[in-house]
Amino acid sequence: QQVAPGMIGQLYQSLVLYPKGLSQIAKTILSPVTHVRNFVSAGAFATANGIIPDGQAIKTAYQALQTPLKGTRQQNELYEELLKLGVVNSNVRLGDLTRLLEDVNFGETMTSDKGLRMLLKPLSKLKSVSQDLYTAEDDFWKIASWAMEKTRLEKALADKGVVRGMTIKRNGVDVVVDEQFFKQEAADIVKNNIPNYDYVSDFVKSLRKLPIGNFVSFPAEIVRTGTNIVRRGLREINETIELPDGTIIKPFEGIGYTRLFGFGATVAAVPYATQKDFQAI
Repeated sequence: QQVAPGMIGQLYQSLVLYPKGLSQIAKTILSPVTHVRNFVSAGAFATANGIIPDGQAIKTAYQALQTPLKGTRQQNELYEELLKLGVVNSNVRLGDLTRLLEDVNFGETMTSDKGLRMLLKPLSKLKSVSQDLYTAEDDFWKIASWAMEKTRLEKALADKGVVRGMTIKRNGVDVVVDEQFFKQEAADIVKNNIPNYDYVSDFVKSLRKLPIGNFVSFPAEIVRTGTNIVRRGLREINETIELPDGTIIKPFEGIGYTRLFGFGATVAAVPYATQKDFQAI
């Protein structure tokens, strides 16, 4: 007998993708240890960019988070702005998981049995809360990194005599140094140097549907961001900017060296230290 292609697809979803989705939920958003690891690994990307957030950046990041925790949701306008800039709500592992659950229409397509759907309902609520926290752990470091990148860009230019409102020539193009310039530049750094699901190729995203392999987008982003960190650091070391009076400056040289040093230190030390810490846990 011939089996309809639609039936094969439904069987694949029910017998392969649905269990895979449940397994990934258990491994990530429902696992307390993974929440800690998610927070630590997200922080490693800040240090890889030569960033150690100060008190103000930490405060800003925490207040902008969208969680039920006390003290968050106090800077919703900032969060909305960072959302438009593509800085936040772009966790790579969560992106894979969310898309996979959408593929199988989590909680609806597995069965038509009302009793089982009722059993899954509390899990869906728990999943929602845990997912918000998982996103917040990633967002915290991205917001803090964005704030620190913006601050050190401002300081680097100010130290060379560049004031707000001044027009500089960068890569042959006239650029006005204003608040939007700093916000956009910091956002571009975070998007390109910290894993971001929006930058994962469609091919890599599609691999989530295979029966083997978990969170395939994350290692792809490790390669992309690692390359970008080094490339950005070298660019900052060598980049020149022309001031209105014709003076040529290299304002970002210090940031570039700091970024490369942070990347080298993180790649060499953080994996070993993290492994030992979690073995102890």
